Amino acid sequence: MFPAILLAVPLASAKDVHETGSEPLVGDDVEASRAPLFPWFAEALGIVVFYLTTRYLLVLPYTGIMFMLGTFMGVGATRLGLEDQLMQSIWMWSSINYEVLLLVFLPGLIFYDSFCLDVKRFRRAIWQCLIYAFPMVLVGTYLTALIGYYIFPYSCSFNLCMTFGSILSATDPVAVSAFLEEVGAPPRLKVHIEGESLLNDGSAMVFYTIFSKRFLWELGVLGVGKSISVAQGLALFFRMSLRGAAIGFIFSVVLISTLYLLNDRFTDAVLEH
Repeated sequence: MFPAILLAVPLASAKDVHETGSEPLVGDDVEASRAPLFPWFAEALGIVVFYLTTRYLLVLPYTGIMFMLGTFMGVGATRLGLEDQLMQSIWMWSSINYEVLLLVFLPGLIFYDSFCLDVKRFRRAIWQCLIYAFPMVLVGTYLTALIGYYIFPYSCSFNLCMTFGSILSATDPVAVSAFLEEVGAPPRLKVHIEGESLLNDGSAMVFYTIFSKRFLWELGVLGVGKSISVAQGLALFFRMSLRGAAIGFIFSVVLISTLYLLNDRFTDAVLEH
């Protein structure tokens, strides 16, 4: 896991930092060996917080406390000018490329959540989850866009507001799953929310692609923006969704077959001895 983390963190120093318009905490270069400090510290801090919230601070939500602690650490790394090794590691993570963050961490998190999902209950609730994850995500995108268009005093175009809404419309499956485990929610409710959370990331990504292209087309950005009609948007939505589902199905078949073969060989080896 941590070799991948080291590769994921941008380790170029002053050049990458100046591109973001921020000031570096330390000198021109930051050692790559300090990148794992923040994940290790966050894991240790999470264990301590989980122990306290499950035994002594039962009224406080674990995910909320971790969110606040992460905010404080981010403020300490970017605003207070601290220059210890932990703050340097936090600074490296705060400037991580968003595409690397999505491609490296999000698939593993979603895979773990789907691997622990109750398959039987998910099959029964599949149509409700699909309704929540696709049409209702579009409804949430539209309602958020209305707030940005009519309430926010920025005079943004509606396509930009729809892009903004598509970013905020998807819930976090990890945070939702952890919260449901804490409150002891009924299994059926957990399957509905977890199933929707697993599926809505893909639909929100498709909506973001469609509306961001429309917004860039309004700005006149050549080669990136595109005027997408309703029919073209629907075709793009189904094409990207079905393509992602097909790729996921192929990988799942390969993974299940591999686990089945490894399980048979391990069983045979145990019986032989």
